[in-house]
Amino acid sequence: MSSQDRIPQTLTTMEAAFTLHEGKELQEEFWRHQDRIGPIAAASPGFIAVIGGPIHCSRWLYFSGKWQTPQLMDKWQSEPKHKPMQDAAHSRWSASVYLRKWRLPADQEAVTGPVLCEMPIARQDPLEEATIDRILDEIIGPSLRAHQPLAFETLTGEFEKQPYQFVGPIQEFPSLAPVRYLLVTHWATDDTLQGWLKSGVIEQLSAYGGVSSTISIPVKHDVGERNYLRADGLQRDAVH
Repeated sequence: MSSQDRIPQTLTTMEAAFTLHEGKELQEEFWRHQDRIGPIAAASPGFIAVIGGPIHCSRWLYFSGKWQTPQLMDKWQSEPKHKPMQDAAHSRWSASVYLRKWRLPADQEAVTGPVLCEMPIARQDPLEEATIDRILDEIIGPSLRAHQPLAFETLTGEFEKQPYQFVGPIQEFPSLAPVRYLLVTHWATDDTLQGWLKSGVIEQLSAYGGVSSTISIPVKHDVGERNYLRADGLQRDAVH
């Protein structure tokens, strides 16, 4: 029995980001393959969504997948149609990559840290770059400084300059709105996160679109279950 069979079977999110090797032809090859992954993933049992996009003020590119349960996400990661792209991502396209898995808490399950908060903003049209800068500088940045999220780790021991990633406009399959952005943060405790969510930040961001939030807890793998797995079982990362 794998680690993914022993935990509550709730909606599961893979939070990941990567950088690409330099070279126009290599990058174009990657994006051609990337365009095909959504429909292939959608055919797998339990699929909910794939999401990706640029991260503002960061060298990373965001990527996420959502499945109904940890078991079904695990099954997709071993799917023969998926494995060639996984292998090529490491051997050919990605200069660096990190991946973490999270899931919704089960009913009556205690929410212990660290926790992931995903906060999408849905709109009818894209934001101008100056507007994004204003949102980050005048709303998100000050509100987070006042409530102390965790530093945003990328590769093990490396961190973004800011304690969040602001992604978008995101590309997603299936599409949930004409345009969406995504604010991603990590928190030591649910109490600290709840303090931020109740601070008025949602009301401020709602001036720019429909805002919601989802809270997830970590998924841990047993030692040896995955390549590039960190000793604590909570993250995979690699530099190629």
